Amino acid sequence: LNSHYDVVPVIADKWTKPAFEGLRENGRVYGRGAQDMKCVCIQYVEAVRKLVHSGYQPRRTVHLSFVPDEEIGGVDGMCIVLGSAWYTGLPGGGVALALDEGLASTDADYSVFYGERLPWWIRVKVEGNTGHGSRFISGTAVERVVKIVNQALAFREQQRLLLHGGCPHAGCDHSVAAANIKRQTSGKMGLGDVTSLNVTRINAGIMSGGKPVLNVIPSQAEACFDIRISPHTPPEDIAAEIDRWCQAENAGADGVTTEAPATVTWEWINPGALAHATTSTDATNPWWLLFSDTIAALGVGIRPEVFPAATDSRFLRAQGIRALGFSPMRYSPILLHEHDEYLDESVFIEGVDIYTHVIKALASAPRDVK
Repeated sequence: LNSHYDVVPVIADKWTKPAFEGLRENGRVYGRGAQDMKCVCIQYVEAVRKLVHSGYQPRRTVHLSFVPDEEIGGVDGMCIVLGSAWYTGLPGGGVALALDEGLASTDADYSVFYGERLPWWIRVKVEGNTGHGSRFISGTAVERVVKIVNQALAFREQQRLLLHGGCPHAGCDHSVAAANIKRQTSGKMGLGDVTSLNVTRINAGIMSGGKPVLNVIPSQAEACFDIRISPHTPPEDIAAEIDRWCQAENAGADGVTTEAPATVTWEWINPGALAHATTSTDATNPWWLLFSDTIAALGVGIRPEVFPAATDSRFLRAQGIRALGFSPMRYSPILLHEHDEYLDESVFIEGVDIYTHVIKALASAPRDVK
């Protein structure tokens, strides 16, 4: 049972409630992490406490892990756990199933995530010609980086139209929005089924004495992108697409080398995973059957989906471990990373009860369930 206890920063003047006091008001708990994901941290603990006090004896060993730094990539959190002597020395072949972070659901069903998009944070570096700001100098770094950014935004628009069709709705952060086109397997498309791209940083310019120099054309510029690659898209296709943008700019519009040849390159800022890993949600996975049957017996529907962002589950799946993203929050707006993040107390308490049943069912699995 894994959860992360770090949270993203807040923009204090956008909050109408205190962000770090755990305010309880009108049946709600307000605070950064109320949904992402301190709620699940405590639901695990409370569910295990209830099971222990009831006298329950699990057949399987249940491990709880609480890790930092998920919000900044997990390299200094989950990756350290997976490389630790504790983890590598686990008996019995290691972990059979992991549960981790999910998302709230606005309707009566729970969303359960069997996979997620690969997070690629990349930097495009550009070199160009420099000179006095009064001249028409061709092949400048800023001019060239803008062309790359425009290519990236065109790709972004293609993916947005796949998700939303002609709908003017602008999207919804981490939500799973229905699309106007049909997916062959489920009949609808969610945010996790397309590849998103956002330009998150553009740098250029010359500084002197702590002040910007505005009459000199900079010789270097860079743009940073946050790309989330859908499991339905091979990562190598995205790498090839970025290569094409850079190669086209290095060759020039007419295929002729510019004044600054071969000076547009790109690199990963975070380690770029090159393979998707998903968890089966059919009869080939007995753990999925145990999990889904337990939820169904409680009278709640579940919806298998692709997580639209990134969680620590991707590191587990990359090691061949089955992992499901599950935060038992239904009838709730999706507020992770939002201002005035909150969770209804009744939803939290229901989640404790759900996890009590789920943990008991999974921990009671016969030893021959692999």
